[in-house]
This record gives sequence, structure tokens and C-alpha cells, in this order.
Amino acid sequence: MADADIASDLGRELAAGRAVLFTGAGFSVDARAKDGSPIPSGPELSEELWDLCFPGETRDESALQDLFQHALSEAPDKLDVLLRRRLTVDAARLPAFYRVWFALPWRRIYTLNVDDLATAAEARFDLPRPVVIRAALADDPPPDETPDGSRLEVVHLNGHVTNGPRGVTFSTTQYGARLASDEDPHYAALVRDFCDLPFVFVGTRLDESPLWQELERVERTGGEEPQRPRPRSLLVTPQIERARKSLLERIGVAWVPRSTRQFTDEVLLPIARSLGVA
Repeated sequence: MADADIASDLGRELAAGRAVLFTGAGFSVDARAKDGSPIPSGPELSEELWDLCFPGETRDESALQDLFQHALSEAPDKLDVLLRRRLTVDAARLPAFYRVWFALPWRRIYTLNVDDLATAAEARFDLPRPVVIRAALADDPPPDETPDGSRLEVVHLNGHVTNGPRGVTFSTTQYGARLASDEDPHYAALVRDFCDLPFVFVGTRLDESPLWQELERVERTGGEEPQRPRPRSLLVTPQIERARKSLLERIGVAWVPRSTRQFTDEVLLPIARSLGVA
């Protein structure tokens, strides 16, 4: 699909206040933490958690979720310090291209990340709308079905770093608790939007279990009425496995083989200029 066609379709949906942004860990990799180091990826955070959990021992294949659970049980205060140090974004060092993403008139933003990138972007840049954070697991209400267009609502599906290690979803048991609940209102709102609105997914493979659980719940309870086709959504990532690409195509998500920066320059920046928010 040509960039011009993507820009035309996405620009139209943004102008109508219908497009939704969904970000994963890859979206934050160009930001830097307060300690000056890049916001860590999953493998990088796993290395730091290993050193916290088992200092001086040879690293094995322990998963991020299990390391987080061990740290939460055995050294919660040290874990809290680590998360705040590594996942609090230094606004002064934030690359300028992030302004384009947060300046566009998204209907709302969903994120899997627990870092405070959106808050840092608001502090660093002159954005057209104030940012409002809604974090799962923190008594924040789920997003409104009809958002207030004067604010940019950012929904943290896995919690927010300011809520501490018990206010985020990382460990196996934390994910288990989310999956065992009758309905997660923040994920339920996400799926409601996904069924009706076009999404731009960036920095994620879309392999989060709570998301797929809610999608399955919708499919099971949809009844026998014919369902409207979902609006076409986009997954922006340089590479994707063939089987996952096929799976996503079946739910209306088209792959756009671009890095975040490429997509910003080639697609989003022209849209932002046309909408007067560049």
C-alpha cells in the first residue's frame, strides 16, 4: 500500500476524530530515562531485574515475568526504585519526532507501556491538547465511550510507573489475575473501540493475552446478527513473521513495513502539516 494512500485514509480519519493510536514497548525506545540511558526493552529490563534478584550469579533463561515476580516478593522497595529510575522519561532529551505523534488529533491513545512518555511529551512540547492519563489498576476510570476532544486521553492498559510495582502488570501472577477477572474495563474499552474505529499500532506484535481474551469475548457474545466489517487498521513495524501477518490480516490489521521514525517522516508529518498541528 502506497504511503500516499495510507496518508490520505489516515488523514481523513484523524480529521474526523476517529483514529486511535496504540503503542507498545518499541514506541519508547528512542526516549531516555532520567539516568540518561535509553528506556529499556523487555530483554534489557530482564537483565537489570536479574542483577537485582540474583546479584553475582550467572544469568540463566529466566523470563521477565518471573524475575519481576521474584523481585516483587523479595525486594519490592528496590524494584520500585529500579522501575522509577529506568521508566521515568527525561523530557529534556525527548526527540522532536515524538511531538508529531502526540500533537495529532487521535480519538485517544492506548498503551501497553508503563513509562511516563506521554507526560514527558506534554512537558517537553507545546501540544494542542492537554494530556489526561487513565491507568488500569490505579482506580482510574476506563475511557469514556465518547471522549472529550479538548483533551488527549492516554490509557495505560498495564498501569503506570508512578503507581509502583504493585500498580503495574508485569509478572505471571499479575497477568493471571487480569485474565481471571470477569471483565477488565480498560481492555473492554479497547476492544469496543477496535471493533468500530481504525487503529494505528506501533511498537508491538499484538500478542498480549488480555487483548485477545477480550476479542474472543466479543466474538462469543456477538450473537447471530451479521457483524459490520472492522475498519482497516495499520501495524507499523519494520518486520513481522508471516504467520502473525496472516493472523492480523484476518482481523483487519494491515502491515506497514516502516520504522517509527520512517512512518513519522513519510506519513504522519505531512498529515500533521495538513491539519495545522506540525
